Amino acid sequence: MNLLPTPTLISQINTVSIVSGGSVAEDAATSVNPLIAGGVVRAAATPPITFVAGDAARMTMTSAGLLTVMPFTTPEAGWTYAAAAAGIVNTTTAVTVKTAAGASLRNYITNIQVMSEALTTATELAIRDGAGGTVIWRTKIPTGGLPTMNIDFNVPLKSTANTLLEVLTLTASGAGAVYINLQGFVAP
Repeated sequence: MNLLPTPTLISQINTVSIVSGGSVAEDAATSVNPLIAGGVVRAAATPPITFVAGDAARMTMTSAGLLTVMPFTTPEAGWTYAAAAAGIVNTTTAVTVKTAAGASLRNYITNIQVMSEALTTATELAIRDGAGGTVIWRTKIPTGGLPTMNIDFNVPLKSTANTLLEVLTLTASGAGAVYINLQGFVAP
């Protein structure tokens, strides 16, 4: 008496397809779907804010079909601030350099350039998160002034969501002007 089950024949079909290109060349008319290494055009200045850890995301493309390869953001989400023509002179009044970005969005600073003429009184130059808010960056400017300094933040300075950014000198500087330019982007 045989207690072992009767063997069943199992067939396995292995199919290998090699895809080396789409069915038509770029810029050629087609009635089929070509193979596309895809992305999505994000022309709006507001980036998507619904992604969470573990989500799949498309590559970002320009409206010309070019892959956006830029640190941190798309060109449309970038912003700049140029110093006023006379700079900051003998005041501790804050200057708004970037308005609030909107609900769930933050302002990030990637670069700053600072220059100062000779000052009567040494001062600190600060960047604040919010009107009268927390100082997130500062430097000391001596009475002899500062030559133009370019500072790149490998880890961008980040504001609180929906909050403006401002710069100010913490002590009135007397004679001489302080100039600061900033560049950054908006993202969640």
